[in-house]
Amino acid sequence: MEIKDKKLLVIEDEEILRELLRDVLERTGFNVVVASDGKEGLEKVYSEHPDLILLDCQMPKMDGYEVLQNLRKDPMMVNKPVIMLTVKSSETDQLKGINLGVDDYMTKPFNQQILIAKIKTILERKELSLSTNPLTHLPGNLAIQREFQNRINSSEVVFLYLDLSNFKSYNDYYGFQKGDEVIKHLANILVKSVKLYGDSDGFVGHIGGDDFVVIANLDTYKQIGEDIINNFDNTIKNFYSEEDRERGYIISKDRQGNIQKFPFMTVSIACVSTKKRKIEHYGQIGQIAAELKKYAKKFNKSIMVEDRRVD
Repeated sequence: MEIKDKKLLVIEDEEILRELLRDVLERTGFNVVVASDGKEGLEKVYSEHPDLILLDCQMPKMDGYEVLQNLRKDPMMVNKPVIMLTVKSSETDQLKGINLGVDDYMTKPFNQQILIAKIKTILERKELSLSTNPLTHLPGNLAIQREFQNRINSSEVVFLYLDLSNFKSYNDYYGFQKGDEVIKHLANILVKSVKLYGDSDGFVGHIGGDDFVVIANLDTYKQIGEDIINNFDNTIKNFYSEEDRERGYIISKDRQGNIQKFPFMTVSIACVSTKKRKIEHYGQIGQIAAELKKYAKKFNKSIMVEDRRVD
């Protein structure tokens, strides 16, 4: 998370505290906008589009709870992060804020370091939640890229890219709802395989559609890949009708609109290790994996292929 890209709105009627907050947050690196009462603050929420709001509870014209209540009525603002600043710490006040959807509380006077830590944590959590795939609830592209950058310099890491062959024809034939069931089924297989054979550093991400990524170590990636293939091949027929299972294929259109016979779906796994070559950025891994998956498709079966080239 880049702090300099994040804008904070401070809604606080006490001028000394308002300017103190502005100074502390700007020195940390945040872009800070201020408002001196609730009405002005609500207007600036819409004009300034802050990433997070620091909201005083007791203010003239409109108090913090009224501001928050107005925000939560707006579908576009229902998830806007808010930290409430209060001189009170009673359970009644906190419950009132929680029921309105406040993210956290800070009681005045507050510790500056704790406040900054809370702001950073909430913003990072928000960033990651926006990246989560809505179908599988697995980490999405932003979280995947962050995880890759954290692991990319390790010589003990293997990146597994996975996708399905004949998924589009299945989706066209059975419909999106059945296709989504297959995607969720594959996601469950990946998570279970990583938990069974991986270690605490195992990672599963959903790039989108039928594209997934698994991060494993050198000691476990082969077991994980083999377990994924076995579980997928042993269960995928359950997603076809009895008639299609007996026939062994479905009849659907290809990308050019031609009617063809399509066999059951298979899973392709492309393995890229940082041990054999210097990986400098996320896109480099994706390019290597794309070449490997293209090669894997030629076998017309579930398969795991590894990058054998070295620098």
